[in-house]
Amino acid sequence: MKRRWILAAAGSLAVASAARAQEAYPTKPIRIIVPTAAGGASDITARLIAAKLEKSLGQPIVVDPRPGANGNIGAELVLKEPADGYTVMMGHIGVMSVNVHLYKDVSFDPLKDFTPVAQVVSYSNLLVVHPSVPARNVKELIDHAKTRKLNYGSPGYGGSLHIGMELFKLMAEVDMEHVAYKGAAPALADLVAGHIQLSFSDPLATLQMVRSGGVRALAVSGARRSSVAPDIPTVAESGLPGYDVQGWVGVVARAGTPADRIARLNEHINRAVAMPDVTKAFIDGGADINTGPPEQFGAFIRREYERWGDVVKRAKLKVD
Repeated sequence: MKRRWILAAAGSLAVASAARAQEAYPTKPIRIIVPTAAGGASDITARLIAAKLEKSLGQPIVVDPRPGANGNIGAELVLKEPADGYTVMMGHIGVMSVNVHLYKDVSFDPLKDFTPVAQVVSYSNLLVVHPSVPARNVKELIDHAKTRKLNYGSPGYGGSLHIGMELFKLMAEVDMEHVAYKGAAPALADLVAGHIQLSFSDPLATLQMVRSGGVRALAVSGARRSSVAPDIPTVAESGLPGYDVQGWVGVVARAGTPADRIARLNEHINRAVAMPDVTKAFIDGGADINTGPPEQFGAFIRREYERWGDVVKRAKLKVD
């Protein structure tokens, strides 16, 4: 009897200890790997939520930019860390749904090696042309592109600015040459200088150039007009029906991270995004908020994975 009591007591203590361990998370700093350059959408999103998470979770949140290969370098770094919820990543359209189809050697499977935590925002891009291009809308741009070879720029392979233009080419049945840059700023500078004729670009970085006449805005890439440029039509309504491309950012963790830690992070991220000052910052930046449960984000990633895999295949894209 005494032995059974001791065993029962030990079992109860083990259960209680496990429960306390779950409740205690996090007990040390959490690192958010940003697999893109500082100052981009992923970095800005990470820093906005990190400031709130530090207060609600009671631990430092370290935002750690690790750019390279459209997110592949950052993803590989996360996968070298334990699956314990202390190293997570800002997943985006490229690293989670495009790269595995586009790059010749990708060492990870985004659907199997990562688990969704919380989607945060999506955002439309701005289709802009050099003033020498005579087109005033998307239909005129398509007609113009069918009469001569145009060059378009992007900050590199696999992001929404690149893959969005490749889908545009497929749908419009036009051929344009891709010029890849090492960032959005040099691509925009070459567009203003007339070395390339068009690009998709971040609205916040580009609107000042539009207003000064350095470039001409034709359309936004998403299904709805942007809150920061409501006078600019969508690609779909100005000449290419059915076109809808948005970049997006959300938090993912290494597969195998305990479910209770994923749930806790999801709860606190959603709470952070819902705070008025954070919501306003995203909306003022032209972003749409897309928070929800991890399962919703996971289903979205799978749809994007399949969609962009098909585009990469049809466009016959490959990066060594």
